[in-house]
Amino acid sequence: MSENLEKPMQITFDITDRCQMECVTCSKWKTVASEVMPKELTTDEWKKVLKDLRAWLGDGFWFCFSGGEPFLRSDIFELAEYAKSLGIKVASMTNAFSIQNLYEKIVDSPIESLNISLNAITNPVIHDVSRGRTGSFEKALDSILQLKKIRDSKNGSLGINIATILFPENIEEAIPLVEFVTRNKINGIMFQLLDDKESFHGYNFQKGCKTATYEMPKELRAQYKSMAKRAIEVVDRLIEMKRAGHSIYNSYEQLEAMKIFFNNPDDILKTIICDVGSTNFAIDPYGDVRLCFNMLPVGNIKENTAEEIWNNAKSAECRQMTKTCKMYCRMLNCNFKHNFANFNKSFLTRCFNKLNKILCGTK
Repeated sequence: MSENLEKPMQITFDITDRCQMECVTCSKWKTVASEVMPKELTTDEWKKVLKDLRAWLGDGFWFCFSGGEPFLRSDIFELAEYAKSLGIKVASMTNAFSIQNLYEKIVDSPIESLNISLNAITNPVIHDVSRGRTGSFEKALDSILQLKKIRDSKNGSLGINIATILFPENIEEAIPLVEFVTRNKINGIMFQLLDDKESFHGYNFQKGCKTATYEMPKELRAQYKSMAKRAIEVVDRLIEMKRAGHSIYNSYEQLEAMKIFFNNPDDILKTIICDVGSTNFAIDPYGDVRLCFNMLPVGNIKENTAEEIWNNAKSAECRQMTKTCKMYCRMLNCNFKHNFANFNKSFLTRCFNKLNKILCGTK
């Protein structure tokens, strides 16, 4: 290939589409477990991928177990141990609904960072409704506190983090969640914008989205509009809290971009050039590889090595497609931190000025 490509910086293993939740922010729960389990990569196949990645990328890179719910794979600890043996650092995420018998195992495992989904702290109903399962708040909260207690008792190093999606019903929960993190000495919290639930789809029933002609669903746009004024005020407060030392993982740049987004989501399409095709490498449960989780696969890890897929013609085409993409996922945490360097700075300044005028009540 003629491209002078850097190697990917962000490796994701979506080790299963299966999940016990029915989140209103996702559609992976439509996956039928009995249909997909026989199709998922085996333990040995995932190990082969890890060995291949290590040989290609060298040491010191991180990768994340994602899903679905990663802890529904009984071999996740075996895979984490194997990754450690290769010198690979491991992160994971969980909805915390079924890990109550795994606390000790998680703390003792090579998993170095664990993101636990929590959408509310003062009103459990908000979390339960958003996750589609009664009792999910209680389990998530117990997991956060018990994992920290066990980790501290063992002088362990597991990073315990909260991951929160912002939507109209929980916007008032954002500040109390940060206060909870600080008060309980949790490692940190990250906020993510609400996105089209069809973006978070099971790969067994949806291979990708039509990114070049995508239009935001009217109901999603209405949700943003309904929360915009208060959301901008809350984000301003989050910026103040971050400056005061609260452990908020979102960068200042991302928080400022959120304000622009809430004022007018379409401004982000003009402001950020997505380069996810040059930074991300994600493998789904069945071995298909994507540079963007919303685009079609660029190869299958059972047929070619990671390096071959990264440099093939389909990957080159995918990188070109990101230039005409109309989707808003460039604001998500997995993409934004790499893409801020591509901000159109003069446009960003105009957006800030416009936003200040709106907030001050002038035209």
